[in-house]
Amino acid sequence: MLLLNAQDIRDCTDVTELVAVLARDYRANVRTPEKVPPRHVIEHPAHQAFSLFMPAVLSDRKVMGVKVSSFFPGNVNRGLPAINGAVLLLDPDTGRLQAMLDSCALTALRTAAMSALATDRLCPVAQPTLAVIGAGVQAKAHIEAIAAIRALRRVRVVARDLDRCHAFAVSMSEQVGVPIEAVKSVEQALLDADIVCTTTSHDKPSPLIQSHQLKPGVHINAIGGSTLQACEVDPCLLSQALIHVDDPQAAMHESGEISQALARSLITPEQVVGLEAVLQEPALPWHAATSYFRCVGHASQDMIVAMHLYTTALERQLGHRCDYFASSMKNLT
Repeated sequence: MLLLNAQDIRDCTDVTELVAVLARDYRANVRTPEKVPPRHVIEHPAHQAFSLFMPAVLSDRKVMGVKVSSFFPGNVNRGLPAINGAVLLLDPDTGRLQAMLDSCALTALRTAAMSALATDRLCPVAQPTLAVIGAGVQAKAHIEAIAAIRALRRVRVVARDLDRCHAFAVSMSEQVGVPIEAVKSVEQALLDADIVCTTTSHDKPSPLIQSHQLKPGVHINAIGGSTLQACEVDPCLLSQALIHVDDPQAAMHESGEISQALARSLITPEQVVGLEAVLQEPALPWHAATSYFRCVGHASQDMIVAMHLYTTALERQLGHRCDYFASSMKNLT
């Protein structure tokens, strides 16, 4: 079995290549119950947390595995990541464990790559201004991913802790070679933004982003606030936007702004369209309309990314081998 930690995953990562892999492999047929059963959620009310168990079998790609991921927001106060877990890849011919990958690193990479894929297909601006709400792991991954598919003009970042946000902006500006400014308010961050990424742990029904703060034609990647009680984006905006999601059924039941917009009849279920609709080749013509992408996560994405990382790690001889199966067999004889 191959073990891939966060550093191994970073060493395997080429965002542009991964976006191309997702564009090729992510299609509607991977979201059928026979291949990807509904994920099982266990809630931990005492910690306002939850754990997800997400199996998937993608027969056409010869991929099988399960992702176990927990979200404990209180971990931030303990100096620990809010998201923890593992992705297990299994050999579809024998059922043996092929690899175990760090779930936190893979989730950040997968989510950002999906946002980059959506942005590439829905945002026509060649040199955009990017606004990022949040300054954590997902914010970092999203700046890197969007910078890989667009020549960013500038980036504005806002977070609760201004000092931490400033340090984040300086570090990321040096890393991606783009001017990044830490600002004091969401309104400042959104000023003239062509692309907006919300990467927050927002857990309230009142939206962080109001419609009047955005210019027409903006593209929004909403990936934080992952409960029905959370609303990052004004639901009224959705009535004026092209709505794409990674999983329509899950998004309608798990996204705060989408569920609110549906409940208030601002949109219909038919307007919540799977991202595969814009993954046709050749790409569909761009629309000069406001667009919104909500990523709630899907096991098919995780398995596609995990297999890509596993294959790359084998080619580059990265990761650590664990032969405990062989040791167990010896101990039994």
